[in-house]
Amino acid sequence: MVTSKSSQPLVNAKSAKKVLPLSKQKAQAKPLAKSKPLALPPASNALTDDDAVFNMAAETFRVMSAPMRLKIISSLCNQEKNVGQLLEEIDTTQPNMSQHLNTLYKAKILGRRREGVQIYYRIINERVVTVCRAVCMQIAIDDVTI
Repeated sequence: MVTSKSSQPLVNAKSAKKVLPLSKQKAQAKPLAKSKPLALPPASNALTDDDAVFNMAAETFRVMSAPMRLKIISSLCNQEKNVGQLLEEIDTTQPNMSQHLNTLYKAKILGRRREGVQIYYRIINERVVTVCRAVCMQIAIDDVTI
């Protein structure tokens, strides 16, 4: 069993396959049969067949589903700010602000850096900003026309 420095197994002995030395692997290798080159799926099916894309989109929308997080993203669109600066613009408590900032940071929407005792946050995922602007703009347009 292979172990790490913390003595936890990296490979479970029951589920591990027998690994042959490289020289024996080459000797036992079977020649590859000639086959047709793999074709890419049609463009129309490329997105629908890829569950990972939909899962990532759903996770992004989940993270952005809180109005407070949208306010934070909007506030950070033009420049990085520290928690105090964000609290001056957004009416909430410091613990609530920190919780939302941490959620956005873990979701890789925000980046952060420390300068002394201050932590500055900035947008690192511009796609999220684009989606927010598009949705908010459309809602504002729809509200005016109704």
